[in-house]
Amino acid sequence: MTLGKAKATAELLDNDAPKTCDLVWNMLPVEGRTGHTIESGKEVFMDLDGKTRITPENQTIHEIPGDVVIYFKPTIPPPSLSPRPVISFTYERDAQIRSLHGPLPVNLFARITSGLKELGDEAIRMRREGYEKMRISKA
Repeated sequence: MTLGKAKATAELLDNDAPKTCDLVWNMLPVEGRTGHTIESGKEVFMDLDGKTRITPENQTIHEIPGDVVIYFKPTIPPPSLSPRPVISFTYERDAQIRSLHGPLPVNLFARITSGLKELGDEAIRMRREGYEKMRISKA
């Protein structure tokens, strides 16, 4: 996984989220412009193809630093657009992925095992300077 100049490695949680891992594995590599969430704390997300279908699996509303998740991100303000599929990661403890109405269940499918600090540093820089590209590929 890369974000700007930062590189990280994530491990798939095949035993906990086999369908989600298979979905993500088969779409790799993915690359796109990222956003730093406003409503959810220390989370960076990347939009996916609008045709991506996500089935609830290994869901959580309690993300921890290094979690990599996939979910449908609501638009703000709703209901102007349909929710869009995104992949995201959290990089510090104050993150909780939310909608305007509260915590949002997300599919937890991977954990960052190395490079989280570098991704977090890049995310903070990105908040000041603007969007950055993220790429997720097979290792």
